[in-house]
Amino acid sequence: MSGKAWIQFAVALAAVCALLGVAGCETTATIPAGTQLAGSWQLDKTASDDAEAKVAQAMNTAQSRLRKQLARAGYGPEPGSQGSAGSAPPGENPADVPDYSFDTPGDRFGGPGRVGPDFRGLRVRLRQALIPPARLRLEVEGDLVTIKADELPPRDYRLGEKETRFDEYGTAVITASWTHDEFTLHSAYTSHASRSDTYHVEPGSSALTLTQQFVDPTVGRIVVKSVYRRS
Repeated sequence: MSGKAWIQFAVALAAVCALLGVAGCETTATIPAGTQLAGSWQLDKTASDDAEAKVAQAMNTAQSRLRKQLARAGYGPEPGSQGSAGSAPPGENPADVPDYSFDTPGDRFGGPGRVGPDFRGLRVRLRQALIPPARLRLEVEGDLVTIKADELPPRDYRLGEKETRFDEYGTAVITASWTHDEFTLHSAYTSHASRSDTYHVEPGSSALTLTQQFVDPTVGRIVVKSVYRRS
């Protein structure tokens, strides 16, 4: 085989492999028959991630990173150094030291206290978004999935359709898709955040796994996995 012919063969082979790869993860327009997703589910806390701890860890990391950036720019001392929140130079009253905490409204002299994002508000919104419901009820029919979480009204999601919805985190465009045996809700927020909620039941299993992945511009990526048992 000549060099030119070999190149043409390699290009054709790569194209076929690419097509096979796409087909392997192709989404479907209708939900496959026999899916085990439908039913009532109860959260198994012992087998699930601690969403509170995940949010707290992400928040602490983001705040620490921002404090260091601000300190290098001349806004407040390095964390742990004299003059940081909760510490004071020898002989001075700690109450007289400016408070550089992001979660306080300001110091006693009227200083802003928080410099940067509203971490307190963000923490509340992330907790509301990522703490999983204790109970789930899923109904599946054709290309429609209905999800009821705890005592909230049920919500309908049709495969391939986009809808705009306002939730605890903000306004988002939500797209529902089904890939193999997984149902996923993709949310793109106007704040440039994104999330995906994937519902998956292993064939022959009595457990449903809800994987929530949230990407926030301030704190980065948070992944929470929750396990549910049939009830």
